[in-house]
Amino acid sequence: MNKQLFDYCQRLLKKHDQGGAVKLTPFARTLHLEYGFGDIDRAYLYFSYDQRLTLIQDIKKLLALDVLSQEYQAKSRQDNAQTKRNEKDNSYAVGRDFVLINSLESFQFNGKVYPAMPFTSLGLYVKAQEIKSIQHKQIVFVENLEIMANLPALNLPEQLDNPLWIYRGDIQEKQHTGTAYAFFKGFNNDQHELICFSDLDPAGIQIALTCDAQYWLTPNNSAVIEFSRAKDVEKEWYKQNAAIQYLKNIKKLPAKCQTAFDLMLNNRKTLKQEHMLAHQIPLGLYKL
Repeated sequence: MNKQLFDYCQRLLKKHDQGGAVKLTPFARTLHLEYGFGDIDRAYLYFSYDQRLTLIQDIKKLLALDVLSQEYQAKSRQDNAQTKRNEKDNSYAVGRDFVLINSLESFQFNGKVYPAMPFTSLGLYVKAQEIKSIQHKQIVFVENLEIMANLPALNLPEQLDNPLWIYRGDIQEKQHTGTAYAFFKGFNNDQHELICFSDLDPAGIQIALTCDAQYWLTPNNSAVIEFSRAKDVEKEWYKQNAAIQYLKNIKKLPAKCQTAFDLMLNNRKTLKQEHMLAHQIPLGLYKL
C-alpha cells in the first residue's frame, strides 16, 4: 500500500465512521480488488461498519500503523538509521520491497541462469526492484503459499515450460500483496505470458481477471467442485459475496470463467488450490 492509497483510506475511514458509499474512483477500486474491501454496485463502492473495522485492522497488520491516527511510513529502516537512533521509528515493514519466487528447473533473470533450490523450499525472497529482466517466457501468479513449496506435485499441463512462479502475498509483513501485484504486472509485455493460478472460487476468478494475466491455470474439469472428497460442510462459498457480485456485474466473462462460475452458482461449492494439489487434479491453461 503506497502513501497515496494510505492517505485515501485515512480520509475515507475518518469521514465514514459507520460505513457508507463512495464513488468508484481508481483508489476505491484498488481497495476492493486488492484488499477485498466493500462491495461494488454500478459506479459506487459500498462498505459496512464491520468492513471498515476489518480494513483498519488489515492496514495495521500490513504497515504496523493506525490509519486513523498515524502518518504513512515513508522510509526504510536502513534510511532511518542514517539519522535516527531508533531505526524502526516511522519506517515501513522490512519485507515490503520483497517478493517470493520459485522455479521447478532454474531461475532465469537479469540475463543469467541460476539453479533451482536443491531442497524442498518456498523459494527465494528477492528484492523486486533488483529484477530488471526475466528470461522465463511464462510467469505464474500463485494465490496460496502452500503451492510454492509443492510445485513438483502439481498435475501441470504440457504448455507450461519452466515458468517463474511468484506468490501473490497477503497482508503479513513478510509477504506484501501490493509488491507482488506490481512486480507481476510490470512484466505484462510481448516477451512474457502472464498466468494466474488461483482457487476455483469466485474470488479466484476475480483475482485472475484483475491481475493482468492473459491465462488462467485451473482444473480442466470445473465440475470437479461437485465431486470433492472433503467430508466437511462447504463454508467458503458463503464468504464470497463481494466476489460473486463483482462477477455478476461483468457482462461477458471469458468462457472458462463463465463455465466455472455457473457451476459454482448451481452447486454453491468451491475448490482450493490445496485440494488440487492433494488430489492431483489435472490443470489446464485457459485464455482470459
